[in-house]
Amino acid sequence: MNREIHKIYDTILKLIILSYPDEFLLYLGIEKSIKHILHTEIITKKGRQLYLDFLCQLEDNTLLNIEFQFTGPYKNDLERFHDYNIHSECEYDSRCETLIISFRKEGSGQKTRKIGKTKSLHPEIIYLGNTDFKKILNSIENKAKINLKLTKEEEISLMIMCLLPKYKNKKIMLKRICKIHKKQNLFDLTKIDTFKAVIGLEIENFVNKEKREELKGELNMTPEAEKMIEQALSEVSKKHLQLEKEELIEKGRKDGIKEGRKDGIKEGRNEEKKEIAKKLKGKLTPTEISKITGLTVSTILKL
Repeated sequence: MNREIHKIYDTILKLIILSYPDEFLLYLGIEKSIKHILHTEIITKKGRQLYLDFLCQLEDNTLLNIEFQFTGPYKNDLERFHDYNIHSECEYDSRCETLIISFRKEGSGQKTRKIGKTKSLHPEIIYLGNTDFKKILNSIENKAKINLKLTKEEEISLMIMCLLPKYKNKKIMLKRICKIHKKQNLFDLTKIDTFKAVIGLEIENFVNKEKREELKGELNMTPEAEKMIEQALSEVSKKHLQLEKEELIEKGRKDGIKEGRKDGIKEGRNEEKKEIAKKLKGKLTPTEISKITGLTVSTILKL
């Protein structure tokens, strides 16, 4: 998954969780209320910036770090989450748990992975790919036909379902969602701009240009929704810029080690050739030694 689309996924989830904080936790099966939403930028003692997807303090004063994962989680992701937990616990002096939201079906990640020799991270993983959102969409359409108000869970489902990779024809799904959205009296009107912002982002990124304007017209975007998108994208971009920077540094480090090994092997071979040449000097001519070792005659004469 490319970095830009990953950023869109993070932005959408951030918009949803900020507008539906307690409802979103309940949607994930967590029956606790959020006491405080905490800032997601952490500066380590060495000056390194860490950007979490979402961090909050729950009613029991424990911390919850929610991470959104399109794939995985892989080992490097879990190491990163482990760092997040340690630094969050130090900053807020409270135990921190990690919840990973994966858009894949169960089986693409592990619930427990060892981190280091003595530390262990045991995140809970929610696999949204296990949910049959097509069935949920059919049920919501039936409610809309008889003008029954939607629950918060149903509103969240409408915003999330197009994020799942198993649904290939997102244009048809978004068209059906936009049709439901026309009956705005069925939605929580205090959160309607969040709904518009999320579906607007999905149309912009999951639908081809020819069909995009048609769907945007049905959605009837508002200045408030546009502003929400801009603010959320700005915050998420900081995290992805930092991750990209760290990836480049890591790639440079690995490339440097690789080149260093090559140079070391090359230098070692040259020294070995010189030792052989020294032993042959006086027994063979410099030209003959050169043919055997590959060293130049001038190099052999200097030995």
